[in-house]
Amino acid sequence: MKNIDHNYLPEQYEVTNELPINHNYLKQQFKNSEKIFKEIKELVMKGDFTLGNAVNELEEEFKKITSSKFAIGVGSGTDAIFLSLKALGVGEGDEVITTPYTFFATIGAIVTAGARPKFVDIGLDYNIDPSKIENSISN
Repeated sequence: MKNIDHNYLPEQYEVTNELPINHNYLKQQFKNSEKIFKEIKELVMKGDFTLGNAVNELEEEFKKITSSKFAIGVGSGTDAIFLSLKALGVGEGDEVITTPYTFFATIGAIVTAGARPKFVDIGLDYNIDPSKIENSISN
């Protein structure tokens, strides 16, 4: 494996010859796995996960956590992106700046909203490079 220049990394990262990406984030997400799986099983047995009380409870809890007036549970991230674009008035003839380093559903939602994706490359942190956004704006 070729050596990687780690000079761009914040000090908290350990310098190795491997990229500092931890794809095993599930351990952190599921510290209370027994409780979570029990609740999921109960939810599935009730069949209350579409337009039911569980969705209402989730939306109410999310509103509290985010101090928002509204919260809408949707079926997928694709739906969330599409509905967000429509809520912002994005449509025919618009451009949406995004990174090509994304799941294809991002582009699908942009196109479905009637807009055109405009790609801006990523930086060394694998996120869109903010320094390249302004020059990519067409109008």
